[in-house]
Amino acid sequence: MLVLFIVLSAVLISLLIWQKIKYRALEKDIAYISSRLESLSLTSENGFLLLPTNCNAVKELGASINRLLQDFYTDKADFKKSQKAMAQVLTNISHDIRTPLTVLKGNSEMLFSKAKESSLPESFQAMAKKIDQKADQLTATINDYFTMSKIASGDLILNLQKENISQICHETVLDYYDLLEEQQFEVNIQIPSVPVFADTDKEALQRILKKLIDNAIRHGGAGKYMGLRLTTSEDSVKIQIEDHGKGMSPQQQKQIFARNYTTVGKSSGSGLGLAIAKSLARQIGGEIQVHSIPDEKTVFSVILKS
Repeated sequence: MLVLFIVLSAVLISLLIWQKIKYRALEKDIAYISSRLESLSLTSENGFLLLPTNCNAVKELGASINRLLQDFYTDKADFKKSQKAMAQVLTNISHDIRTPLTVLKGNSEMLFSKAKESSLPESFQAMAKKIDQKADQLTATINDYFTMSKIASGDLILNLQKENISQICHETVLDYYDLLEEQQFEVNIQIPSVPVFADTDKEALQRILKKLIDNAIRHGGAGKYMGLRLTTSEDSVKIQIEDHGKGMSPQQQKQIFARNYTTVGKSSGSGLGLAIAKSLARQIGGEIQVHSIPDEKTVFSVILKS
């Protein structure tokens, strides 16, 4: 009887050890699957699961996951192709519209100028002014879509090199001098007296700053304040555009760089301005951040590598 008990105990212990080994092997396989899927989600590689396992259930699970991954990679490739094709179509359409729009804008300016000089009724002059303003809005919208489509299709060519950021800031703000003075803005410009250099594309950076200044004037104009600060650190250059308008809620700050998103009515613009600024900043190796306190201030920060 004792011998039988010892034999049964030995068998049970062996089974327990064997089950423990299988459990450890299963744990290892699951940990590998989890780690591999996390790795694939963080990278752009089209990888698969390679499971050297003896467990048929795990093999079937791995095969099913690989089939799903293959379908995902195929759909992703098709999506990128269609996205690029649509961006190219939008680029072509925008380009085709710009030529007749230039003619339209020239005629609207002439009409408005003649209306002001003549003794026509005020209602006619107001109509001519409205036509000219709408032509300006349409031109700005088409230019935004043209720029956005070029960025999306990869057709935007940039020339990254060391640039004098101080000078670019001065030149950009100078373009707004008359408008800011006319609208009686308090302007606070803080730019170091010595040149500040960073790697960037001059035209792209000017576009970014103009989009942010336009935004400060249009959406923060109630505060009648526009500030520009240029500061440096050991490895970066920061340009901050500040306004004292109504500001944004935390939720709006999360959405503000999305395409076609605007905090006011659609009639005020295309909603592409900040999306373009964000995309251009990424193209030149920088980034844009926003910090806003409702009814106090909004600060957009452009950060470049020095």
